[in-house]
Amino acid sequence: MGEKRGAPRRKKRIVVDFETTQAKTTGFTHDLSRTGLFIRTIRIPRIGKILRAMLHLPDGSHIPIEGTVVRSFRAPSMLRTVLPAGFALKVSPQASPDYDTFAETL
Repeated sequence: MGEKRGAPRRKKRIVVDFETTQAKTTGFTHDLSRTGLFIRTIRIPRIGKILRAMLHLPDGSHIPIEGTVVRSFRAPSMLRTVLPAGFALKVSPQASPDYDTFAETL
């Protein structure tokens, strides 16, 4: 089966803060592209939720992003070390212009 993504993804681990209905949460990116990212976390928001998040870049800068949760995956507890549990966030370019600039540098 062929790749469905329109933009190539790059593996990169970046700290991400976001808020669900449960609590403020910190996760890590698993991979990212110009159009979205996969965030590893145990607190997974529902599909369709519009979410605001903050990327904490290694150089100390921060990039606010906003997007829609488009996919989620809960790995079985025995496989969490090898399968990334979390969710995919489709980033809104209008709400996240700094993210688009950052993603172009990957």
